[in-house]
Amino acid sequence: MLWRLRDFKGVISAELDIRPGKTTILTGVNSSGKSSMIQSLLLMTQSLYNDTSCVLNGPLVRLGDAQDLVREGATSGSTQFSIGFDPQFLDGGTHDRVRVDYELVATEDRSSLRARRVSVQSAAHSAHPLVLSQQNSRGSDVEQALQATHHLGQTEALHLKSLLGSEKLLLRTYVIHQGFRPVAVVQLMAPELVERRYASALEALLSGKYRSRSARISSGALPVAIRELSRLLSDAAANDPTKRSLAEQFHEVRNGNPYMFERIWNKLDLTLQAEAISTAAAQRKGRPFALLPIQGTLWGHGISPGVLEGSLEQKLGATYEVLRSINDILDRVAQRVQYLGPLRDEPRVVWNHWNELARGLPVGTRGEYSAAVLSRSGSNVVQYHPPEGGPTDATLSTAVNRWLTHLQIGEKVTARSRGKLGVGFDLRLGDSIRDLTSVGVGVSQALPLLVGLLSAPRGSIFIVEQPELHLHPAVQARLADFLLMARPDVALVVETHSEAFITRVRRRAAEGGIDVADVDIVFVEPHKTGSETRKLRLSEFGDLSEWPAGFLSSAEEDIRAILRMNIQRSSESHNNG
Repeated sequence: MLWRLRDFKGVISAELDIRPGKTTILTGVNSSGKSSMIQSLLLMTQSLYNDTSCVLNGPLVRLGDAQDLVREGATSGSTQFSIGFDPQFLDGGTHDRVRVDYELVATEDRSSLRARRVSVQSAAHSAHPLVLSQQNSRGSDVEQALQATHHLGQTEALHLKSLLGSEKLLLRTYVIHQGFRPVAVVQLMAPELVERRYASALEALLSGKYRSRSARISSGALPVAIRELSRLLSDAAANDPTKRSLAEQFHEVRNGNPYMFERIWNKLDLTLQAEAISTAAAQRKGRPFALLPIQGTLWGHGISPGVLEGSLEQKLGATYEVLRSINDILDRVAQRVQYLGPLRDEPRVVWNHWNELARGLPVGTRGEYSAAVLSRSGSNVVQYHPPEGGPTDATLSTAVNRWLTHLQIGEKVTARSRGKLGVGFDLRLGDSIRDLTSVGVGVSQALPLLVGLLSAPRGSIFIVEQPELHLHPAVQARLADFLLMARPDVALVVETHSEAFITRVRRRAAEGGIDVADVDIVFVEPHKTGSETRKLRLSEFGDLSEWPAGFLSSAEEDIRAILRMNIQRSSESHNNG
């Protein structure tokens, strides 16, 4: 999966490869934009948690004012995100490769971002992308489309400019978005057109011209039409008592049973059949649009499927299938992103109990729930790679302790409940058992990372900022081993300033311990107008393709300065002698 951003905060352009098994190491000077790249992904993730617009200030990240997120000097006046998926991301599904590009602008009250334009490209339909835009949309139509979907909460309507893989246009058709997620398609029609289209489509469906009888039943088209017909006739009878007897004849097929309906329908003469269709069509024109959900769960919001919705689905063709795929993909992204922030809690005797609301935060942003996670899930079996071998099944506690020993900051850690006070860690060092307040800061900084990554669901996107904080360089190097080896099924994004960390990665590449194709070292390079990313190629010999200015520390410059000064002093001493 590829995540791209443009004109977000101080970043001109950047790209992250977050496919399962990929490790991306972000480096660069302070305030270069490394955290902004991570924040963009967290922004999308927390926006997908609820049926709402883009969430700028939520559980994963707090970004403040929407206007501040658009890079100063951006010619488009917008920030742009792009997310591309391979079929493998859907666990071996048959979906095509898809890329979705979002162009986002600040809302009028600056509290959120809204989509100004969305385009979708599919490998199977590369000639004609799907384009959704607010440009040249009729204000009255947009208002009507939003009114038709008001029950969905906060939404925005984007005009369907072109279908995927086709030059055909669907007039007055809008895709309803909630933040990044497409949730419904609505096609607006004049009431008289609704009446004509409904009557024509229903007559064709009931007469069998629409499809073969078996196909109509297996596809669900006929049961849906029967339920809608019964409902419309019942509504018409409520307004006009003279229609009551006609509506009562269809009372028994409210559940859409096609076999029972066929028996009832064939008993009616042609005049009554025509009256049923015309009565239902006249009732249907009171809702001058067809509304097709992209999420199946939207039926629970009061949207009733019908004949015109089925017709709209056919007209949309590949467009509708890809929109549904995008929804499925975004759900998986929201489920998989796991984040651990740069500032971990200081050592304590006890930590808070489990926080059920910490979605996407496996151990909390500061690692504050790592003790509770280990206490509650320590006996769960996880699959991981230990320091000295291949894939292994073991309990979470065993996995944590094996890597803790490799880091050489402890031998065994146990999470134990302290009742109402919370949960504490007991750490064994030699023959003594201690709490974390008596062993230094390093253990409390590393444990959340061990617990969080080892307990992460399979295929997660695990993001951690500055894992090396408060750790000795030797431990930082061993921590690189852990991140590179422990969970090869996870997409890993690491933001670091540690030279020891990078050096250990280079060493493992030279030793053949890692596949260099699975590791990206991304240098975020600041310019006067913003930052851009530069991918530093890692060779099989552990070399980097380049060493840009500002990459890691200035230790080599300091060493050279010391050598120059010593040579100068030696020369001066020799001359004076």
